[in-house]
Amino acid sequence: MRTRFVVAMALAAAPMAAQDQPPMVENLQRQVMARFVESFRNQAGLSPEQDQRFRVVVARSFEQRRRLEQEERALWRGLSGQMRPGLAANADSVARLLDGIFTVQQAKLDQATAEQREYAAFLTPIQRAQLTLMWQQLQRQVEQIMQRRPMRQGGRMPPDLSPGPPESSPRTSAGPPPSAP
Repeated sequence: MRTRFVVAMALAAAPMAAQDQPPMVENLQRQVMARFVESFRNQAGLSPEQDQRFRVVVARSFEQRRRLEQEERALWRGLSGQMRPGLAANADSVARLLDGIFTVQQAKLDQATAEQREYAAFLTPIQRAQLTLMWQQLQRQVEQIMQRRPMRQGGRMPPDLSPGPPESSPRTSAGPPPSAP
């Protein structure tokens, strides 16, 4: 149970981390994803060829998704800075930030769609469904921990989460693992 908690906390730390994450957080995320990939491999009964192809897709996806998430966090922080109470927001800046947020969200959705096409080339529909269900379960666990975490911090949200994007949205949960070992 403790291992599951540590793993989920490592994933939960991702949205809260600054643009440049400390090496410890990145290492924990990589370990979590390595365990996730291994668990999926065992549960889905991947052949050695499927396993190799899966790991290639997930590894490539990791860096792409991480860059997009960093960019999106930076845009949300910028928008939050523009929308501070008592200060006049610059309409041009707000428009650019909003456009940027939606562009990144679309890029994340496009990436998830492309990944699904790649998975379809070597995973069976049942294996893809297993992957999707396992990923959704992991995301729900992380969300539950995130919902409880502010209470442990004296009831206040971490500064880079408030205000900000919804922590889970259809765009961010579309598709399997955004990270890799």
